[in-house]
Amino acid sequence: MQTAWRAFSIPPTTLSSSRAETVAFNEQLSVITPVSRPQLLPAVGSSVPSGAEWILVSDGAMAIPDGLRPHILICGPRTTNWGHAQRALGLEAATRRFVYFLDDDNVMLPSLGELLIPYLERYALAGALFGILIHASTGRTHVWPAPPKIRIGRVDTAMFLGRREEILQLQFSEPVHARGWPNVRGREGDFLFLKAYEAEFGLTRLPALYGFHNGLVLLQKLQPWFFRNIESELKVSTVLETLLNAYLIRTDVPPWW
Repeated sequence: MQTAWRAFSIPPTTLSSSRAETVAFNEQLSVITPVSRPQLLPAVGSSVPSGAEWILVSDGAMAIPDGLRPHILICGPRTTNWGHAQRALGLEAATRRFVYFLDDDNVMLPSLGELLIPYLERYALAGALFGILIHASTGRTHVWPAPPKIRIGRVDTAMFLGRREEILQLQFSEPVHARGWPNVRGREGDFLFLKAYEAEFGLTRLPALYGFHNGLVLLQKLQPWFFRNIESELKVSTVLETLLNAYLIRTDVPPWW
């Protein structure tokens, strides 16, 4: 990990400091989680910002843990298919103007909506692509910045936040016929989606922000003390925010370009 990572100061022209407006930004965000590993949801949910709409779409019938933060639960079809059908159902059910896809083994930056929504609104942008942190099978942790060109195997749903209305305008033709999200058998759905979204609406690159890939595994390796606290239901949102800022926000690059 690069030791230079820590929270950066958002320019005052980009984000208001009003607490009421901060809450309003979160209230414009739907977070969609395809669920095949329900036992991880307490940790996942601890990172979903207060005020955001959290939509859980299961991969078939399954028991969901009690005590989760407020959420909407949809019983999706049993597919074992990378969550494509679940994301499509979540998009149809979402009621907020912006969407973030949060896998059931990830955590998100709780301030993501506060940072991005006013920026997208101010400059009339459809969506943003940022980088991800990867925990490789060899145990190495490395960084994938937002790629200049969207390529298969180099993009992930954790790298994107965009407008729901525009997402639902995407119409994928055969053999991936679907509305909003491609209906495919393999794992390349995120690539097809992001490629289509950028071609239709554009995606700005944000080199100062990052998401996780397999974030719970990565956090368990990097911060085992906090992961144990999450598992034991000691959920302190301010501590989590500070911790994730250290990994998901960079100070050695300009926030926007």
